[in-house]
Amino acid sequence: MKPLLRLGSGIFRAPLVGAPLHRAWFSLRRLVLAAATPANIARYLRTHSPAKLQLGSGPGGGGLPGWLNTDLLPERWPKARLDATKRFPFSDGVFSCVFSEHMIEHIPLAAGRHLLAESFRVLAPGGLIRIATPDLANVLKLYAATGDTERRYLAWSAQHNRLAPGLPADVIVINSLFHDHGHQFLYDEAALTALFAEAGFTHIRRHAPGESDVPDLRALEQHHLVIGHEANNFETLVLQAKKP
Repeated sequence: MKPLLRLGSGIFRAPLVGAPLHRAWFSLRRLVLAAATPANIARYLRTHSPAKLQLGSGPGGGGLPGWLNTDLLPERWPKARLDATKRFPFSDGVFSCVFSEHMIEHIPLAAGRHLLAESFRVLAPGGLIRIATPDLANVLKLYAATGDTERRYLAWSAQHNRLAPGLPADVIVINSLFHDHGHQFLYDEAALTALFAEAGFTHIRRHAPGESDVPDLRALEQHHLVIGHEANNFETLVLQAKKP
């Protein structure tokens, strides 16, 4: 299986046939990884204690070392396929930690509720959850912003995301955060805290990206590698909680 997944990419540069072959190759690779998911999960749970689950680790990249890294459309070995809007393919109480970064905003509110309920189910008593997502409160601060932090973020976002020129940056950036990138629902701290509590979690606390009072949950966030520390610190809400 590994040689298949490591096929050279030179053929993808061939005129006319390169792009269709590239799409077909990635579709095949995803199918292979999806088929291998049950074996990957069983192998991980057999060889890792404590077990830790990442939801939405992204299609590429290597994932977090020591974690079961999952994604809806994985493209890298040995990530496992997991649809977080469906029942998770795990028994109750098998994980010590669940982590998700900039993923829950990509599914509808009802699916976000389901994700948190399933995370609660698969966590062992005393297990921890950590969710990072765009902060609606800070997004709304961008409208008619006068603060230096907000104005720098607006200038950065308009350039980084190549947003349409000629209109006020606050209007364009706010609309982009709601409607681009596959976003479906944005949370503020109060709303996400309410959903955590609804799922049964306690000891709900906000942390800065990368920071935690639990060593296993420090330095997990990687979104700053894409957008930089200043933008990430401004736009990201991180909540951490415990299963009693």
